[in-house]
Amino acid sequence: MRLVSVLLALVLVLVGSVAPVAGSTPAATGTTPATTDATRSADCSFPVTRTDATGTAVTLSTPPERIATLNPSAAQTLWEIGAQNRVVGVSEFARYLDGAEDRTVVNTASGGIRTERLIALDTDLVIAPGTISPDTVSTLRDQGLTVFALESPATIGGVAEQTTLLGRLTGSCAGAAETNAWMHANVEAVREAVAGEPRPTALYVFSDGWTVGTETFISDVMTTAGTRNVVGDAVSGYARVSPEVVRERDPDWIVYNDRDGIPDTAAYRETTAVQENQTVEVGVNYLNQPAPRSIVRALRTVAMAVHPDAVGESSYVPRSSAEPPVATTTGDTPTATAGDAPGLGVGVAVVGLLSFVVVALDRRRR
Repeated sequence: MRLVSVLLALVLVLVGSVAPVAGSTPAATGTTPATTDATRSADCSFPVTRTDATGTAVTLSTPPERIATLNPSAAQTLWEIGAQNRVVGVSEFARYLDGAEDRTVVNTASGGIRTERLIALDTDLVIAPGTISPDTVSTLRDQGLTVFALESPATIGGVAEQTTLLGRLTGSCAGAAETNAWMHANVEAVREAVAGEPRPTALYVFSDGWTVGTETFISDVMTTAGTRNVVGDAVSGYARVSPEVVRERDPDWIVYNDRDGIPDTAAYRETTAVQENQTVEVGVNYLNQPAPRSIVRALRTVAMAVHPDAVGESSYVPRSSAEPPVATTTGDTPTATAGDAPGLGVGVAVVGLLSFVVVALDRRRR
């Protein structure tokens, strides 16, 4: 207890003397480097040069004032870090974001990337997801567009790194650090809550029989929520799972999104998950998109369904006092809240740092 008191006193001193603790990038094992984002956000000046997923060094001389995003997760992240007012073009699937209906749609499911629209928007920066091929990125650059190609995050930590990167590219470093601090505080709260709980097997199914294995942020979310990916030892990335594998692995839980549902086949109907009504529905925009709010919503939804006695509403760390609790009901429909803009301030930073202190003490006892 004496050590706890000393550490808590240290937290209060730090809060009073320095800026709020910025979020860091947690490793997949649950360790938490404490100063990564704080260090990176210290310099948010321009010009800035970063190497993108294609190996191209992209330089921005000034903070971009007109930004287009070709995928919804990048748009969601820009909304979270406070750069949404500079976004002029979005993907069709980002229209759920508050105010996105007023932006020009530059990427659609039916027509793909609308190059003419992009050019007409006179953008300073186009953000391309990992699903856009290098050849397409090269073609856009040949049209005179400044394009930054992103990697596809494979872990929760990867989402945090991408948030930091987007904050640096857009001059929204403080918003990115605050967003990561909020996300990490909630990730650690869930991680600690389920630490001593049994880990039932779980399968995520989407698009009529596809699933996720290791090296995917969705699998990382499922694992952090207190389950074991039932195909984690057999699948890497995204793959179609056969009925035979579903029967053989027989997951205790099935996670699915509200767009695709669970395949209505004998293999799925016969699983323990369906027989015992142990299924979890998550809004597709908050399960398939690697972005901070998606991580928090999906993580809490799965954890609260699988471990209801360990994870409760009280464990949620809001971004501000004005923010209502994150919805965790099945069929969660994405809606904007007061917490969609950065501004968690000292409060969440304290909670995040306190959680790190508790984790450290708990690990010492173990």
